[in-house]
Amino acid sequence: MSQQVAIFDLDDTLIRGDSSLLWTHYLWEKQIITDPRFIEADQKMISDYNAGKLDMQEYLAVSLQALCKIPHEQVDIWLTDFVETKIKPLFYPAAKTQLDIYRQQNIPIIIISATVSFVVQKIAAAFGVKTAMGIDMVMKDGCYTGNIQGVPTFREGKVTRLQQWLAEQNLSPKHISFYTDSANDLPMCFFANEVFTVNPDMKLQSEAEKHGWQQLSWELAPLV
Repeated sequence: MSQQVAIFDLDDTLIRGDSSLLWTHYLWEKQIITDPRFIEADQKMISDYNAGKLDMQEYLAVSLQALCKIPHEQVDIWLTDFVETKIKPLFYPAAKTQLDIYRQQNIPIIIISATVSFVVQKIAAAFGVKTAMGIDMVMKDGCYTGNIQGVPTFREGKVTRLQQWLAEQNLSPKHISFYTDSANDLPMCFFANEVFTVNPDMKLQSEAEKHGWQQLSWELAPLV
């Protein structure tokens, strides 16, 4: 039984950018969505998220309207291409190295993100991470709806979902390491035993200085 687990946020932690935003832009580029209100909703989401006042259910109700009549199998085909073309170039090399270090030590790795789970799990698979949690959406007639199922992996919801998962796995690790860029993840920071901030926002940086958390600066490899 593992005495340690390593938890990673996804957006702006393992990759440079927000996968939710990038996914909307991908659907827009492919002309799968054509209504500019979806782009506007994403811009408002980022601004509310950064301000710590995002209403996640309200955002997802709008954001997922574009997919509500598209079979999840088709969404999965687009996601495969999305991860290959848009996400892989944004993986931080240092993130891959850190994941490899934990793998070599047989330490379980979990990605927990406030992005919808079908996007998170596809990206996690590309990192070779088997356990990934995002916001689960209710499905209807084989399509994703805009309604959240269960506890959303957002703010303190990340801690709740992690606790549920640990209980299901019968794990009670003595040491939890957590990596994030955002002050929205402070509940998880206080739950973890060891915190690494990755290119943190100002509020998180100030908390990191107060609590002595290690601050990492991860960059993309320069284009040759």
